[in-house]
Amino acid sequence: MDLLSKLKAAKNKLSKVDTIVTKPDGSQIIENRDESGTFHKAEDLADEIVEVVEVPEKEEESEVKVSRRRQKRVERLHRFGFVVDLKPDLEVALVANGVYTSSQDVAQDFKLLKENGITHIINCATGIQNLFKKHFIYFNLELLDEPSSKIKIHFKSTNEFITNAIANGGKVLIHCNAGISRSCTIAIAYVMWSEKKKYFDAFQQVKTARSACRPNDGFMRQLRDMTTNPELDFRIQNVHCETSLDIIDDFARRKYVGKPNDLKTPIIRMFGICENGI
Repeated sequence: MDLLSKLKAAKNKLSKVDTIVTKPDGSQIIENRDESGTFHKAEDLADEIVEVVEVPEKEEESEVKVSRRRQKRVERLHRFGFVVDLKPDLEVALVANGVYTSSQDVAQDFKLLKENGITHIINCATGIQNLFKKHFIYFNLELLDEPSSKIKIHFKSTNEFITNAIANGGKVLIHCNAGISRSCTIAIAYVMWSEKKKYFDAFQQVKTARSACRPNDGFMRQLRDMTTNPELDFRIQNVHCETSLDIIDDFARRKYVGKPNDLKTPIIRMFGICENGI
């Protein structure tokens, strides 16, 4: 038997398997191949419509069914031996006057929202429904937590939404999925704009209130770009410095080696530059 025949015989002995494909928005589908090798969708694991029981006049907490997507994900992780923490994250972090950040768990807890006096909600996640439309004013942003997402184009509209809410005596909750990147980025942008703070100071303010705060690298870069203070963000030995990303780009382009006095770009310690040069 020649090699090609052996390979075909071995292929015929293989068992067909299903492949779970996770798309950028977090939704999943199951695919398998036919005899020609073409992929076909066998099952869609998208979320079922969440069933919401309207909140009665007494404003009791509503009952919400468990997301099918989350249930499937937990089952899959269990098969791989992971221990999944299903405890809800109910921290409501006050990051500025009348402005809070949280995970999606808080946005699904009607009683907790009312206890904190929330009147407006910014939902900047994908696939997370607004459960209490009759009781809160919502602002939706369909954002993926990816460095390439252009979150900065929404800063003006979110800042205006928050400002108008507070001016009318309201309180705003900003939430995404985990309350780590997208919601905190929107909150930092608001603090920078409303309190005229630099990125680092605004980040520290939000981080102090919400310890889980960690915008992805792309979001942090966009926040630095919108700094409201014309002064440069870093100082090293009384030398003004641009953001490290700008410096890295400049050094990579020029490949400059020489004395600091000859440099047109700022000096930063991370490159090992001293008074005698590099």
